[in-house]
Order: sequence, then structure tokens, then C-alpha cells
Amino acid sequence: MSIQSQSHETVSARSRTDPRPNYILVGIDTEDAHHIYRTTDETVHVVHTTERTYRYNLNTCSQCINDWIEYVNAERGFTTQHLYSSLTNSFLDALEGDDQ
Repeated sequence: MSIQSQSHETVSARSRTDPRPNYILVGIDTEDAHHIYRTTDETVHVVHTTERTYRYNLNTCSQCINDWIEYVNAERGFTTQHLYSSLTNSFLDALEGDDQ
């Protein structure tokens, strides 16, 4: 995934019509990196030890946040997850939490 600059007009126009918050914490992976989804420009920021280590632009590779979540689950897994790729996955995670 690559970095693509967004124009000020694109970001501000979308932020006025999009009801989602600008930033959503996806979760913390098994390597203690925080995955943060920026909704205004469809990017994912990975922060580890207070530094942004990666920035992925989902638009440039025709991906969505659900694809990112599935990728992280397959590669590293989440220790804490706040955003899920489906309602079913959210429900299953909640059930697993009840067993602990």
C-alpha cells in the first residue's frame, strides 16, 4: 500500500457529510502496535511506541477497512479490537470474552 496525498477540498468536503468520527481505533495487535483508521481520507496509521511506523492509503489499492482488519488478523492478530470486519466477528469476540 502506498501513500497518496489528499487535497484539502476532498478531505473537508467528505468530513462535512460523513457521520463517522475522523479517527477510529481499530485495535492493538500482538506486537503492541495501535491501528488507527482515519475516515476522512481512508488511511490506516500504525503507531508503535508513540511513533507512527506505517501509513497505508486504502484507496490506492482498492481496499477497505475490512480488508485491513482481516489482513492484521491473519498476520499478527489483535490483543484488543474495537472495530470489526463484520457483526458476526464482533459477536464471536464478545462470546469468547465471556469465557475468560
